[in-house]
Amino acid sequence: MFEAIGRPQDAVRSGIGLAGLALVAVLLAATACKGREGSTMAAAPSDTGEKPLEKKILDSPVAGSWYPADPQALRKDLEGYLAAADVTQARRTGARIVALVSPHAGYRYSGGVAAHGYRMLQGQAIRRVIVMGPSHHVPFTGLALPDATHWRTPLGEVPIDTKAVAALASSPLFQVREDAFRREHSVDMQVPFLQVVAPGAMLVPIVVGSLTPEAEKAAGEAIHALMDEGTVVVASSDFTHYGEDFGYVPFTTDVPANLKALADDALAALQARDVGAFRAHEAKTQDTICGRFPIAILLEALPKTAEAEVLKFDTSGRMTGEWGHVVSYASVVFQVPPARHAFEGVTVIPEADQRFLLTLARDTLQRHLAGRNLPDPEREGRVPESVRKDFGVFVTLKERGDLRGCIGSIAPVEALWKGVIRNAVNAASEDPRFRPVQRDEEPLIEIEVSVLTPPVGVRGPEDIVVGRDGVLLTKGRNRAVFLPQVAPEQGWDLPTTLTHLAMKAGLAGDAWKTGTTFEVFQAQVFNEAGMKP
Repeated sequence: MFEAIGRPQDAVRSGIGLAGLALVAVLLAATACKGREGSTMAAAPSDTGEKPLEKKILDSPVAGSWYPADPQALRKDLEGYLAAADVTQARRTGARIVALVSPHAGYRYSGGVAAHGYRMLQGQAIRRVIVMGPSHHVPFTGLALPDATHWRTPLGEVPIDTKAVAALASSPLFQVREDAFRREHSVDMQVPFLQVVAPGAMLVPIVVGSLTPEAEKAAGEAIHALMDEGTVVVASSDFTHYGEDFGYVPFTTDVPANLKALADDALAALQARDVGAFRAHEAKTQDTICGRFPIAILLEALPKTAEAEVLKFDTSGRMTGEWGHVVSYASVVFQVPPARHAFEGVTVIPEADQRFLLTLARDTLQRHLAGRNLPDPEREGRVPESVRKDFGVFVTLKERGDLRGCIGSIAPVEALWKGVIRNAVNAASEDPRFRPVQRDEEPLIEIEVSVLTPPVGVRGPEDIVVGRDGVLLTKGRNRAVFLPQVAPEQGWDLPTTLTHLAMKAGLAGDAWKTGTTFEVFQAQVFNEAGMKP
């Protein structure tokens, strides 16, 4: 089945190249200014006439010791760590990564663990990364900000988001102090990874001193205020530091198993997003988690819908065989799932209301073909509650199993029952691939309704699941859409689906492979044949 891409006022017909169709802008305007719940869209900078800040660079304090000083060698190491990190099972289609907990030891010890979190970020549009690391060298209370415009590693310079730094500095919790950054590695160890996976992002570096729980909460609120759709937060932390040198020897036997048990207890609190449980773990075990303050701030800052997953755990002892002096490392990702997941495994439109919509579509088709007034169930007081909500919806007409018309709207621009009426008429008379349906054909027509979730952007084809996801492809001004049932009905795999979708958009068949954006949605599909006893 092929179908039309919809817009609010009219139906944009399927089967045509969409480049240059000004009418599509109506649909875009209806959605372009809306971010995900709990976030704001970042505005483009304007010319304020302000004098640019004098360039001031913070250099890596550990390049050449904790990681290679040679840029080619460093990039090779990082790309190797990233290539070896398997996060396939952790990826959530359409989800947005909002935060990581990542280790900061020398890369030969913790690079493989850290790479799991940064592998998750590859392909995500990231404008800014806030990195919070603990202070290992300068004791102080509060949070330290840099007096700099750029951070430099062997891979080059990263611009610091000085406006975000200034916004944080307006709080008494934060202070600008150069001494906190001079020798500190906890922030720096995250920067080269960011230069590889998010090369266009700005940096907000923060060194965290000692804090009370109340200060952690206040700092979390300040960080949360910066967490728009283009921002990711990283809490830089190693986990248990075990051995006489660290002053922490709570056990002397079964060290690997006991270290894992300690980490599991702490990580369970992170997975539950429970800052109270995390603090209780520290109080009970006296665990030597160096980034406990950054982690607590992160937990306080997270969006309510964020979901945590532990990607990787390891220890230096496993690598070196030295269990009298060992550090644990963990990589944790926090993802915000898209709203469309509400359709997975849930009957959004109950069966009785599905019957109502199919009956309404049939009544509409009959009246339209007879030249009579269209039905008005609202005036008669018989509209079920579930179909009063706004949904994107397509109506498909088939005759003896063959497509006879299909038009709809992707965006949720009107009440579902109204969309069914409008698109039943348009599918019968406005699909340019077919002549209008005639009155004598009506008994032969079978009607199908597809109720859609709102479309959400994905990173690329790897996040598209054939048979589950409908796909909206955009390349420049060219756009086209397939409903989820198209590929299974045609027997297509994903590359074949995307090839046909590119051609439907008026592009070359392989145009989807580069420079293309994808949005996906799901559909609850029901038809008259499925409703028969």
